Amino acid sequence: MFNINFELFDAGYVLAGFILASVIFSFYISKLKKEIKVIKRQYEKKSIGADDSGLKIKTLENKIKTLETALKKAMDN
Repeated sequence: MFNINFELFDAGYVLAGFILASVIFSFYISKLKKEIKVIKRQYEKKSIGADDSGLKIKTLENKIKTLETALKKAMDN
């Protein structure tokens, strides 16, 4: 009889350990998910900024070409 109760307590401790570990692990996972969302937002902002700088460069190149053609026309006259 004593051995049966002792085994039940052991099983209870093991079960309680698993439950506690799963609760701690779920908090850790939720923290990691929040960090991933923040990092994704930062990456998206940086990639949008990079796209904007690329557009700025193309716009400036087009302006330079326009000014060069205007300068050539002015020099021809």
